[in-house]
Amino acid sequence: MIARSLIASFVFIPYAVAQAAPIPPLDQLKPIAHNQQWSHLLHYRKHPFSGRYISENDSPNFFLAKDGKTSLVAELQENLEQFLLTDIADNQSAQCQFPARYHWVKQQLPELSFTDQPCSDLEQWRDELSAEYLTLVFPASHINSPSSMYGHTFIRLDKKDPASNKLLAHSVNFAANADPDDNELVFSWKGLTGGYPGVVSVLPYYAKTNEYSHMEYRDIWEYQLDLNKEEADQFVRHIWETKDTYFDYFFFDENCSYRLLALLDASSERIDVTDDFMFTALPVDTIRALQKRGLVDDTEYRPSAASKMEHKSQQVSRPALEQAKKLVEQDTDIQQSLTKFSEHEQAQTLELAYAYARYLAVKKKQATPELRKRTINLLSARAKLPVSSVFDDVPVPAYRDDQGHLSQRLQFKAGSTFSDERSGSRSNHLGFVDLNYRAAFHEVMDLPQGFVPGSQIQMGNLKLRLWDGGAVRLQQFQIVDILSLSHQTYLQQPTAWSVSGGLDRFIGADAELFAYVNAGFGKAWLTSAGRFYGLAHAQLLADNQFHRGAQLSFGPRLGWLWQGDHIQAQLQSNWQGLSVIDKTRRTEVSANLGWRLSTNLQLKLEAKSQHFKLHQDSSKQHEVGLGINWYY
Repeated sequence: MIARSLIASFVFIPYAVAQAAPIPPLDQLKPIAHNQQWSHLLHYRKHPFSGRYISENDSPNFFLAKDGKTSLVAELQENLEQFLLTDIADNQSAQCQFPARYHWVKQQLPELSFTDQPCSDLEQWRDELSAEYLTLVFPASHINSPSSMYGHTFIRLDKKDPASNKLLAHSVNFAANADPDDNELVFSWKGLTGGYPGVVSVLPYYAKTNEYSHMEYRDIWEYQLDLNKEEADQFVRHIWETKDTYFDYFFFDENCSYRLLALLDASSERIDVTDDFMFTALPVDTIRALQKRGLVDDTEYRPSAASKMEHKSQQVSRPALEQAKKLVEQDTDIQQSLTKFSEHEQAQTLELAYAYARYLAVKKKQATPELRKRTINLLSARAKLPVSSVFDDVPVPAYRDDQGHLSQRLQFKAGSTFSDERSGSRSNHLGFVDLNYRAAFHEVMDLPQGFVPGSQIQMGNLKLRLWDGGAVRLQQFQIVDILSLSHQTYLQQPTAWSVSGGLDRFIGADAELFAYVNAGFGKAWLTSAGRFYGLAHAQLLADNQFHRGAQLSFGPRLGWLWQGDHIQAQLQSNWQGLSVIDKTRRTEVSANLGWRLSTNLQLKLEAKSQHFKLHQDSSKQHEVGLGINWYY
């Protein structure tokens, strides 16, 4: 749908009466066409699988030459012919359609007599943006949204005056143009397979924050980019020539963050970042790539409304906390309810109540007329109090998201397995060595600095095992493993949940490989002694080792998690006591202990026990191992 509209949106027809100069010969154009910057302007890249060097832009109106998508030389020749045309109507020239290319080509061929053609629409748009600086905006990960699990990035175009209201600035965003009727499952599948066109859009910053209303409940990091005025101007020119085109969108590589890097590459001779990302481009990794090249000038933290609300709730007394919630959820007299509090506590209660009302309206989508009226009354009551500041600011986190461990992980582990007979005697000791590679990105037992506490997102987790005796086997392959242990608070009661799928084996050298899908829902609680959680857990296993080829089972998954700066620990039990198809009941108990050696190095001790019972028959298998995790 969007492809047809974009193809029809602009058919370039020059209205020329003269050409200022002849096109240089091919041998002079080839070095220019193969210049890195020309390929950046056309978004050329070598395809990782086919090996073809083609443009990633999939819109026909991004090219003037018929074979411009596959030939840098042909596109340069055709662009030069169009750029040299004169006496063209306002806004109708190739110079107006591709101002960044035109600006760069003029610098490469100064001997040619280029005549600037009138582009009033471009000039008006550029003056409206008035971009002096570029700031990369990173709303942190939002684990409950498939498109935002790894965070999101876009660029804000800041004006010269640092005191200007940033909400009035404009922002540049790249996102999938998704069908609003698609559900989360369809959205995820199309996002993984390139089923959506990705488009570059320019919107006022306040409109962008409204569009992502949930962003108000995601902490934001801002990274001011070290680009000069000329580079910022070229960035704006390039946005103009891409904003009415499209690129196929992929969650893991050609996503929002990767495309922003490509736009920056096209804007400066000294930026070449996209080649760092062949198969995946996680937002936090793209930030690291810019930092590595010295392109980040300064950072600023903006806490989310949820962070502010929870920080306020920790600064009030329990009676004030309870009263703040009542003021929003119950139709009580505000003034009468606050008589037992001091003026300072009254102000605290009213501000906290207002924050909670906003949370219900935005996050929980409960913006009823009654809630809006209540919110206005809360603001009115607060305005009558002479007390000014009653809360401390949210402290800046000790670690930014980009300061945590790197996204890929390699683990080397040595261990042993053994089984218990019903009498309790041990037998069948067997040693092993594991090589484990994970493509992305974090589990709850990894080093916690810079990551959302209690969150886990693992993709592409492959484990190979070498047994005593020389046998090598695929021990495990996790396609996806997501765990959200967001804890309960007085004002927020999120659901803890998990989902995972892939291939695995039970403990033991003779265990067969099976396919599995797991899911669970429950609650988590944070205490001074750690994070406790309980999930109702379901497992679907498939293989011929099971009766009739499958087993569907249900049971509780209970655990305790400690995510300290230096020590990480987890105890977990999973009893699958209700099973159908295959009637075997299974219980698994695991214990893990991690020790931080450095930012990207962790020592880890793992132990696991599995108990199988069918009627009167039972067996137990145990495994213990010591490994080292290297993040890179």
